[in-house]
Amino acid sequence: MSNRPFRFVHAGDFHLEMPPQGLAEVPDHLTDLFLEASYLAAERVFDTVLAEEADFLVLAGDLLSPRLTGPRGPLFLVEQFNRLAEREIPVYWSGGRVDPPDAWPSAFDLPTNVHVFPRGRVGETVYGRDDERLARLIGISREKRRSIRASDFDPDPGGLFSIAVVHGSAEASVLQTRQIDYWAMGGIHQRKTLFSSPQIAHYPGSPQGRRPQEDGSHGCTLVQVDPQGQARTSLVATDVVRWINERVVVEATADRETLEGQLRERLHTLTETMQQVDFLISWTVVGEGPLLAQLRQGTLRAELLEVLRSEFGFGSPLAWSLTLESEPSAVLQPSWYDQESIRGEFLREIRRYQTDSAEPLCLASFLSEDHLAGTLATAATDIAPSVRQRVLREAAMLGVDLLSGEENPS
Repeated sequence: MSNRPFRFVHAGDFHLEMPPQGLAEVPDHLTDLFLEASYLAAERVFDTVLAEEADFLVLAGDLLSPRLTGPRGPLFLVEQFNRLAEREIPVYWSGGRVDPPDAWPSAFDLPTNVHVFPRGRVGETVYGRDDERLARLIGISREKRRSIRASDFDPDPGGLFSIAVVHGSAEASVLQTRQIDYWAMGGIHQRKTLFSSPQIAHYPGSPQGRRPQEDGSHGCTLVQVDPQGQARTSLVATDVVRWINERVVVEATADRETLEGQLRERLHTLTETMQQVDFLISWTVVGEGPLLAQLRQGTLRAELLEVLRSEFGFGSPLAWSLTLESEPSAVLQPSWYDQESIRGEFLREIRRYQTDSAEPLCLASFLSEDHLAGTLATAATDIAPSVRQRVLREAAMLGVDLLSGEENPS
């Protein structure tokens, strides 16, 4: 067993074939940013390896689909691998769902510093420095099944630091029984650690978030192993554009000027404290009072978005406000559900869908033919539980706004 410290970078889920998405329409000045974001973020991973003087790079799958990227994707990776080869830095790559080893195009030869783990069986190799063995890497490229077969992996009998490189999912309790020092995992786009003591099982997430749900910092993980064989992980941010979900709480007496001031203040803080990344922001305004109804019913929401976009959406860094939604903090009055009125009947129908998750909520019939031909058709017929509840909650408030006449629904 070696007593020399070493460090490596763990990354995965580049998905070079997949630019950021989730906007109904991409503004012209953001088009290039969207098209290049995945490549720029991936390049920053290799920059990190060089800047941190890492001993090696571990890649846990789903780097690219060569069929979808065309020649650009493989050419980009070969160029990055060669940057590391010039410094004699090895790369250990476990193929994932979109990049099994046999998908790599034969026209692009991988540099000799790249070790690709086989598909269907576990492969292993040892990393050494100055004729001293420092780490044992065992990995497998993903097959069709999603789950990881932990029983395929064993710690090094001589006590050498062992790294399992895999793509997929597994129960943390099962992985812990194998006594592998570090599980280098891929297949989840958000950074996640299954356990961190005494061993570690970790997903670094994607270097670049691609949709509003993939919010917050994205990057790669620097792993530092001390002379006692204890590993410590740290995030190195690589994203070039970051999705932010912001909640702003307003008092019942708040007016437009108050809300606009709160939004501006938050944007100033973001752009002043984090200047290496651009922002795509989804706003949720929470509270009570007439301001919430104005945001739902009138032109106030569009007017505020226009102000925020013109003031913060073209600078460097830019902060582009995607949406501005309202979420009332108060529960709808229970008595409204019992009223013999159109509003009461509407709310009872909404409640039926809220309480019975098995009741289909098919929105496809409300879409135009153009929308049915696109991705919205799938979203309208296959709605995640959390999204379903949000849609129903917003529908209830919209119905109350429209059916309450002169009453104040907030």
